[in-house]
Amino acid sequence: MKLYKILSCIIAVLTAMSACKKEDAYLEKSDTKENALVYVSRQANAQKITIYPTKDTVVSYDFGASFAAVGLPLNNITVKFKIDDKAFDSVNVVRTSQNLTPYLKLPVSAYTISGLDVTISSGAITSNLASLKYNSKNLDPNKVYMLPISIIDASGYKINPLLKTMFITSVTYKAPEILADRTGWALTASSTQPGDGSLTSVIDGDLATFWHSQYSPTVLPYPHWIQVDMLTLTNVTSISMAPRNNNNTGFTKFNLKGSVDGIIWTNLLTAKAMDPNLKALQNYELDAPTKVRFLKLEMTEGPQDYTHLAEFQVFKVK
Repeated sequence: MKLYKILSCIIAVLTAMSACKKEDAYLEKSDTKENALVYVSRQANAQKITIYPTKDTVVSYDFGASFAAVGLPLNNITVKFKIDDKAFDSVNVVRTSQNLTPYLKLPVSAYTISGLDVTISSGAITSNLASLKYNSKNLDPNKVYMLPISIIDASGYKINPLLKTMFITSVTYKAPEILADRTGWALTASSTQPGDGSLTSVIDGDLATFWHSQYSPTVLPYPHWIQVDMLTLTNVTSISMAPRNNNNTGFTKFNLKGSVDGIIWTNLLTAKAMDPNLKALQNYELDAPTKVRFLKLEMTEGPQDYTHLAEFQVFKVK
C-alpha cells in the first residue's frame, strides 16, 4: 500500500512537470516559421466606416496584424499592407452578378493612412496599429464605398489566406426618425369639396376621415395640391400617406416639394407611385434629410379627374 502511494506521487509529479513543459512551449520564443501564421485580426476582417452626412469631423480607424503559432516570435516581424485593387475588382464582379450596386473606391482625397507597415515585436502576438483617418464631408452619403487592405509580406512567415484582407466598407449613419408633431399646422389646397371631407382630416390621425378635391358643381382636373406649413424648420426624412379607405379612385402619381419660405421650392420626390387600393400608410423616403418649413404635395395622375387623401404624416430627425 505504501509503495502504491509513492508511485502515485511520482506519477503526479511527472504529469505536472509535463504540463508545465507544454505550457512553457507556448511562451517560448522561436524563429521557426513552421505552422506559424500572420493575419489581419479577425475583428478587423470586415469593418465599416460610418458616413455622417451633417458632420465635418475627422474619424480615425485603426488596424494591425496578429501572430498565431505554438510559441512566440524570436525576432520582430515586419508586416506590410497594401491597398488591394485586385480584391476590389473581385468583390465587384460578385456584386454585379448578384444585381447589387458595385462599390466605389474610397477616394484618395477622403482619407489618409499613417503607414502601411506595422511590426509584431519579439515575444508579442499583435502588432502596433496603423491609422486610417477620413472625413465624412468628402463622401457622398448616397453612395457605397470600399477600401480593401491586404497583407502582402510578413518577413517570410506564411499569411493566412482567409484572413489576409480587410474590407473596409462605408455605411451611412441614419439618426432615429420620429413622427413630426402636427399640432397647429396650417394647410391650404388647390380645392376642397364642401360637405365631403375636410382638409384638416389629413392630419387628424384618423384613417376613416379624408380630404376630397372639388367635384361639384364642376370637377376640377389634375393636378391637385395640398400645401403644409409646419410652422418651423423641420429636418424631413420621409413622409407617409394613406388613401381614402372606402374608395379606390384616388391619385396614383405625385411629386413632393419643399421650401424654407413658401416661395422658392425644391423637388424632394418626383413621379412617385401611390396605390389607392392599399388601405394603409405608404412610406416614401427622401434621398437625404432636408430642412424645410413648407411641404407641397402635388397629385398629378389618377383614374378620375378628382382625388382624395386620408392621412399625411411627416417624419424627421433632430
